[in-house]
Amino acid sequence: MSAAVNLTAGDIFPSGLTSRSVSRTTAAIAASAAALSLLLAGCNDSSAAAPASTSAAPSVQVDPTKAGMFVVNFRGAFPKLAEGRDDKAIAGIFVSTCGDIKAGKSDADVTEAIIKNAKNGAAAPSKDEAATIHQLSKLMC
Repeated sequence: MSAAVNLTAGDIFPSGLTSRSVSRTTAAIAASAAALSLLLAGCNDSSAAAPASTSAAPSVQVDPTKAGMFVVNFRGAFPKLAEGRDDKAIAGIFVSTCGDIKAGKSDADVTEAIIKNAKNGAAAPSKDEAATIHQLSKLMC
C-alpha cells in the first residue's frame, strides 16, 4: 500500500490559493465594471453624445457609442482633466482629435492640439498623457 498524500492549496500554489482567487476576482470585477460602463455609455441619447468640434479641424462624424466610451475612459484615466467638465466637452476632445487624425496632421501636431484642447484650468496633460489620449483616439476614430 502507498502512503496517503495530503496536499493543500499551499502545496499546489506556492503563493497561496487565497491571493490568486482574490486577484482573479478583482480582475473580474474590474472587467465587469468596464463592460457595464461601456454598455451604459451606449444608452445615451445620440443627439447629446455627438458634440460639435472644438478646434479648426474639419467637422467629422464619430460614432456616439465610441464617443461615450472615450468619455468613460478619459474620466477614469485623467480625473483632474475631467473635473468640472460635462460629457459633451470631453467628447469634444475626441471629435477634435479624430478630425485632426483624419485630416492627416502629424502625430506631433495632434498631440500639441490635445494638450491645448484637454487643458482644464491649471491642469494640462503632459506629453505622455496627450500621447495616450492620441493613441486612444486613433484606435477609436
